[in-house]
Amino acid sequence: MKLFFLFFIFVGSVVQSFAKEQNQAVIFMYHRFGESRYPSTSIKMEQFAFELEYLKKHHYNVLPLSKIVQILRNGQDLPQKTVALTMDDAYKSVYTKAYPLLKKYGFPFTVFVNSEPVDKHYGDFMTWEQMREMAAFGAEFGNHSMTHPSFVSFLSLGSKKMQEMIKKELDGAKKRLKKELGSAYVDIVAYPFGEYTNAIRDHVASLGYVACAQMGGVLTSQTNLAEIPRFPMSERFATKKGFLLKLRTKALPLAEMPQEDHLVRENPPHLVLHLKKHLDNIGCFVASGKRASIKWLDATHVQIEANSLLKPPRDHYTCTALDRDGRWQWYSFFWVFQK
Repeated sequence: MKLFFLFFIFVGSVVQSFAKEQNQAVIFMYHRFGESRYPSTSIKMEQFAFELEYLKKHHYNVLPLSKIVQILRNGQDLPQKTVALTMDDAYKSVYTKAYPLLKKYGFPFTVFVNSEPVDKHYGDFMTWEQMREMAAFGAEFGNHSMTHPSFVSFLSLGSKKMQEMIKKELDGAKKRLKKELGSAYVDIVAYPFGEYTNAIRDHVASLGYVACAQMGGVLTSQTNLAEIPRFPMSERFATKKGFLLKLRTKALPLAEMPQEDHLVRENPPHLVLHLKKHLDNIGCFVASGKRASIKWLDATHVQIEANSLLKPPRDHYTCTALDRDGRWQWYSFFWVFQK
């Protein structure tokens, strides 16, 4: 009887642990498609086709980002193998090259639009009519500001003016998106250039927005929804090996989210992570791929610091550890410099 009871407890703990692990989503971020002139922001079409085929063949749950956010906000569990596909800037190749494939596979997606280039009919961007066509298919559209300024550039104006400028940019884009796209608009922001500080993040949240960053990582119920991590996917990062590694990534087991400001005040900055358990194999790196130094403050607190100065305008620390199941646990912290 005692053995049965212990077995029941063991099975229950395993199921609970598995459920917690599954309550996560991997978000991919794209810009351009099949535009070889822009290899740093464009993905090759054969790379994108491989990704969609893999997601379909292996039964991943590709959901609209707004649906994932709603599930987490409601305290519910996400389906296993949840993924979202997002695109920044509303470039024309989203419509001409990505959309036919996404439609073929029946996958929803989220496009973040900076409204002024669309209103001014810049040739590199989609039209409102093209976006309405995609909305009819099931695409949703988020806020990427009116003019795509770095919100960090507003810090030099002082706190009050910074807040006014950000609100003006977001309100202006929201007005145009709602007018042109109606219910396909969602109150989710993608920070222009992926740049923000704690003050900017908190102000955007106070305006009622969820917001997306541009650093890698896994979205979980623990994530601050004003800085949702997304894995950038361009030619360099979209190799089959790179895609599969990111797709199978798990969140690094943090006991709490770091409290450091994303604004670099001392270079190199240091970051302290509070882990749920000690990880002997943790490794940390800067954006260039160079290894950063780590120092254990106690069994579960580790301090990370680059071995050389970070380079403006932005950088990040990424910490990973290979789990026993062969999947990488991942956490990235974004750094930005004052403009």
